[in-house]
Amino acid sequence: SPPKPTVFISGVIARGDKDFPPAAAQVAHQKPHPSVEKLPHPQHVKQHIHQPRK
Repeated sequence: SPPKPTVFISGVIARGDKDFPPAAAQVAHQKPHPSVEKLPHPQHVKQHIHQPRK
């Protein structure tokens, strides 16, 4: 296969996947977990929005 052309990003040679180790990619995909569980207020649970019929 023909050699791939050198890619420059912001004036620096891009090394493809070598720029991002697997550990860095794994951290980017992890979602932060909330320290406190969010529970809806009891007043808002039974709140009904009145909408006129068409």
